[in-house]
Amino acid sequence: MNSQLKNRAQKVKVFFCDSDGVLFPNTVLMGAPYKAKYRSYYDGLGLLFLRELGIRIVFITNEKGESATALRETVEKLNALPSSKPQKSDGWEPIVLYEGRNGAKKLETAKEFLAENNLSFDDAAYMGDDLIDAPLLRAVAFPAAPAQAEEVIKNMCQFVAKREGGAGAIRDFANMIVEAHGIDPFSLPTQ
Repeated sequence: MNSQLKNRAQKVKVFFCDSDGVLFPNTVLMGAPYKAKYRSYYDGLGLLFLRELGIRIVFITNEKGESATALRETVEKLNALPSSKPQKSDGWEPIVLYEGRNGAKKLETAKEFLAENNLSFDDAAYMGDDLIDAPLLRAVAFPAAPAQAEEVIKNMCQFVAKREGGAGAIRDFANMIVEAHGIDPFSLPTQ
C-alpha cells in the first residue's frame, strides 16, 4: 500500500455507502412479489470491522419504501448485534440509513450528517458505482468503487475494490482500512 493511500485511509471517520451496486449486486430478480436481493457475508463482516475501528457507517440510497426493504432489514440486523448501541453502552455507533436520496440529494444528505456529527468531507469516504454517485464521490476525501463500477466512476476513485458490489467490495475496502491501521484482522470481532 502506498503511503498516500495509507495516510488517506487512516483519516476515514465516516463511510458513506450506496446500496445497489455496492452492498447488493446491481441486479434485481423480476417476477417475484417483492424486490429480491442478495448480499455477501464478506461485506457484512467488513462493515463490522469498520465499526470496530470507530468508523461511522451511513447508507444513502435512491431506493425507498418496499424497494429498500432488503437494505432496511440488513441495517436493522447489524444494529441489533450485541456489540452495538444501545445493547452495549460503549458499543458501536448505529448504522444510519437514508432512503429516497438521488445524486444531488445524496450530497445534501451527507452534508447534513457531517454537520450534525461535527465531521467534514475530509473525514469521509464514499463507495458508489454509477453516475448518480458522482456528486458525493467528488465531495469526499476518499472516493471508492466496486470492481464492476462504470469506468468513469472508477477513474474518479482512489480505491477500486477487486470484488464486485454484492460480492465483497465493501470487505475489500474494510480490509484496506484495517491494513492501513496496522491491525491484525484476526484480532477483530467476527460478530
